[in-house]
Amino acid sequence: MKILIHKEKRQIVDGREHIVGDEMQYAVTDLARDQDTKYGRIAKEDLTKPSGSVILTKDTKKEFILLDADYIDIYKRLRKLPQTIPLKDIGLIIGETGINHESTVVDSGLGSGALAISLARIAKHVTSYEIREDHIAVSQENIKSIGLTNITVKHKSIYDGIDEKNVDLITFDLPEPWKAVPHASLSLAVGGWLVSYSPSIIQANDFAAEIQKDERFLLVKTVEIIERLWETEGRKVRPKSTGIGHSGFLTFVRKIKS
Repeated sequence: MKILIHKEKRQIVDGREHIVGDEMQYAVTDLARDQDTKYGRIAKEDLTKPSGSVILTKDTKKEFILLDADYIDIYKRLRKLPQTIPLKDIGLIIGETGINHESTVVDSGLGSGALAISLARIAKHVTSYEIREDHIAVSQENIKSIGLTNITVKHKSIYDGIDEKNVDLITFDLPEPWKAVPHASLSLAVGGWLVSYSPSIIQANDFAAEIQKDERFLLVKTVEIIERLWETEGRKVRPKSTGIGHSGFLTFVRKIKS
């Protein structure tokens, strides 16, 4: 895959020309034919040039920057299902739990596979539980697109138990996460993490209440991440009216006793 980036607006700031404004991006998956864009057609021969090349459309002579697609370029274009965990929340899970290339992870509520894929990029292996066949089909298509081989998908409810033992991290994206707490307590290694993602604070509160009944667990915190975008064009600096507000609540739990 290749990425084409075009930035339309130019301004003179302090006597120098600057490119400003939002860019237009195109993902090119078929390099054997010309690519049509809003600004004109790009020849297929130009799509084979090195990453970072500046290429022109055939007709309008508009400039595009050509990049080789990286992981994140492919990830952002995967098929997403409703209530997919956004990157801002995924990043906190990875940062707070400290998983690495030796970590084993159990993920539940697979959905489109967004979280499982992100965790598998870092962890040794991810096992994901999902009961819906349509979600499994979408997630497996996404996993194949990314090219990961260290994700195992199980068509099973995690409410019925967790097969894996001595796990470093378990993630819940479930309507009733408190029901799976007893299974997590048996599967987590001492020092391991349990993270529950819930769209409703009532769900998060009920999950926390269940955790506090089990002395093997330490309830660390429940947080909500708000992402606020800003415009920075010359001396015009202000928050944008769009952005990611509420997505969900993350509750972090650590197993402290066997």
